[in-house]
Amino acid sequence: MKTLILASIACLGAAGGAFAASAVNKDAQPRTLIVTEGGSKSELAIGPGETIEFCSSGCFVTLPNGDREALTGNEAIEISGGAARFR
Repeated sequence: MKTLILASIACLGAAGGAFAASAVNKDAQPRTLIVTEGGSKSELAIGPGETIEFCSSGCFVTLPNGDREALTGNEAIEISGGAARFR
């Protein structure tokens, strides 16, 4: 019984880390997102047609048009025509 409980807790912990925000670039040119996570800022370049995952534990993201959004880590962003939309 103890082993079953420990295995269940381990599975829940592993599943909790599996969530991340994703962004897909549907434009013909690369786009850049600026991500601030845990006090650290980084630029994420997304090539044409590329999909990336980021922000697994909450972050702030600056979108290509300059808007800044708070993410929890389960959002899906689609970039098209230089504008970002949340799906």
